[in-house]
Amino acid sequence: MEKILIYFNSMHPAGGIERVIATLSDKLSVKYDITILVKDEPNSFYRLNESVKIVTLNNELKFNMHNRVSRIFAAFKNVVRNSGKLKAYLRSNQYDFYYLAHPLSVLEFSLAGSDMRKVLITEHGAKSAYNQVYNLIKKVLYKRCRTYIVPTKTDTELYIKDGMPAICIPHFRSNLPYSLASKTNKRVLNVGRFTPDKQQEILLKIWSNIIYKRGCKDWTLDIVGSGELEKELRELVAKYKLEEFVKFNATTKLIETYYESASIFALTSVSEGFGMVLLEAISFGIPCVSFDCPSGPRDIIENNVNGYLVPLNDSGKFENKLFELIQSKNLITEMGNNAYARSNDWSDEVILEKWFKILS
Repeated sequence: MEKILIYFNSMHPAGGIERVIATLSDKLSVKYDITILVKDEPNSFYRLNESVKIVTLNNELKFNMHNRVSRIFAAFKNVVRNSGKLKAYLRSNQYDFYYLAHPLSVLEFSLAGSDMRKVLITEHGAKSAYNQVYNLIKKVLYKRCRTYIVPTKTDTELYIKDGMPAICIPHFRSNLPYSLASKTNKRVLNVGRFTPDKQQEILLKIWSNIIYKRGCKDWTLDIVGSGELEKELRELVAKYKLEEFVKFNATTKLIETYYESASIFALTSVSEGFGMVLLEAISFGIPCVSFDCPSGPRDIIENNVNGYLVPLNDSGKFENKLFELIQSKNLITEMGNNAYARSNDWSDEVILEKWFKILS
């Protein structure tokens, strides 16, 4: 059985990247020996298949999840030390392939003298979202890898134009108990970290108009997540007098309970590397309203069929489309059924076939 090493900072956070890695390791473990190498304690927020091993470099990078600048500074500070420990680890542990999910991980592998021809780099952010430092790392190092796996069609084409060995493979759906949600509750759902790129402050302003200008006081907005902007978002709820109409919910391993009780999913992100929460939503048969941000939503939402794609940051149109759904149970049901059917495009069989092909 061939061996794959997945190298990532930590599996503790309850974020989208961590969920993608947990799901990928589970799916590939049917055919490959999977090891996840982290830098902190060898534990995962998300469930891992019992055959998947998780080990550590014992070089914990203490993330301050409420301060992005601090996180970036700490990450660069640890690159050299991580590279040394990684080099020692790889001397005594041999693998057929290496899975890397962040530019700094690729830099550390390169500094450790690893064979880049065995490296599979996967993308988790929109191309437009990277800063100059990360773009430089990608420009110099990514062309040397075996394959650069990008989950969206738009970004794949852009990276190919840049001379990258890019191919498009969407992420697996998260391991959740999917079923067609009833959509009988008057609840709109948003799931995501409370960070600037998610733009929940725009959603709250839109929701204020839905409640007070459109008169939808029998509806509730559920926001599930945590992060650096939680205090500011709660202050906005108070400012807009939305305490009765907005519920903040902590990150949970039972996220399916929120999808099952929702009728509409709303996403106001300025960028999405893929949009896993949109895929989760349509897999429960929930119609979505999302900004057409770069570059994930347009691969998942077929406009006017299983949801609405709204021009980026056009809050007025977003409000109109959200209200259009709220007004019509029939439209929610029709678009929800279309969403549920479309989710089959991300079946395990479809995605696994693509992975087995690049690993053969």
